[in-house]
Amino acid sequence: MATYRPETNICLHEEEKHQIMSRDRAPQTTCLKRAMVMLFTMNPYYEQQSRLLQLYEKDRRLYESKEEQGGDEDREDGLLLHCCLALTIFSLIGNLIASILSGSLSILSTFVDSSMDLMCSAVMNVCLRLVGEADTFNYPRGRQRLEYVGILICAILMAFANVAMAMQAFNNIADESSKPEMTFVTTVIVGVQTVLKGLLSWICYRRGSPSSIVVAMDLRNDVVTRISAVVFAYIGDEYWRLADPIGAILLCSLIALSWFRHALEYIPHLVGKRAEQEQLSRILKIAIDHDPRIRCLDHVMVYHTGEKAFVELHVVMDEKLTLKVTHDVCHPLEKKLQRLEFVERAFVHCDYCCDGD
Repeated sequence: MATYRPETNICLHEEEKHQIMSRDRAPQTTCLKRAMVMLFTMNPYYEQQSRLLQLYEKDRRLYESKEEQGGDEDREDGLLLHCCLALTIFSLIGNLIASILSGSLSILSTFVDSSMDLMCSAVMNVCLRLVGEADTFNYPRGRQRLEYVGILICAILMAFANVAMAMQAFNNIADESSKPEMTFVTTVIVGVQTVLKGLLSWICYRRGSPSSIVVAMDLRNDVVTRISAVVFAYIGDEYWRLADPIGAILLCSLIALSWFRHALEYIPHLVGKRAEQEQLSRILKIAIDHDPRIRCLDHVMVYHTGEKAFVELHVVMDEKLTLKVTHDVCHPLEKKLQRLEFVERAFVHCDYCCDGD
């Protein structure tokens, strides 16, 4: 069937008409695709900019106020760790009873996990106590890095303990006589501690400090392992004997891998990793807005040697300004930067030329 096109005085067949209409729609489709790509590309950018502006405003309110930020952080961490310690002792006793009643290797792995939890809680409590009672004569800048040392010790202990438990589970696969026996009492004991650990884990995640994050991650692992242990033990009791040791191997392997990965995340902070770009932007914003007598910034370096970062900042000022003036500009800037929650120490150096040194 042919179609007449007035603007060309040409009679077109249906196939030719379809090709022309497709070419006419092509630019519109291309524009729509480009708009969608730009939308998905620009949205994260604007979200990041919005978050950065909110942080700028938060910093402005912080250094304009008279309140110190994070004065009770160590006390709150200590309270959470004491709660975790009490819950761990309860879990240790409960898992021991449940292991004896059930004879399950999966439940036994939770007892081993609780034992290591108790040791890790003791390590973190000792580290926080040493941090809070640091002798300022022998440790002029405190012992904040002990917290990271404690985290690494916990990670190593948990990883090796779970690997050892997995090896024991391998040996029990060949033992035909090993078969779990799940009872109502065992299920109740594991269920109660699972609920309590889940609640405390949520509180620790909300806290957000390195110590509380470690505790929260450990509690989260406990919740998962308790639920999984009950499931594997029940399957091993009712349906398939090998489900119990295989479940123990899987749980221990996952926990060991999780702690190993967590330790690797903290090591860069101990050896001088650069701070996040967002943190660098906040420092630059404060330095630029601090005083109009600062002509430019010659050098800035923000790096970690622990939980918090060190800041090295070189500002350029007029060489004719007196020492008193330059000191009165640079010293308050140091104080401003050190009030940021991620800054441990700030060093501001005044120069008269921008030489990159």
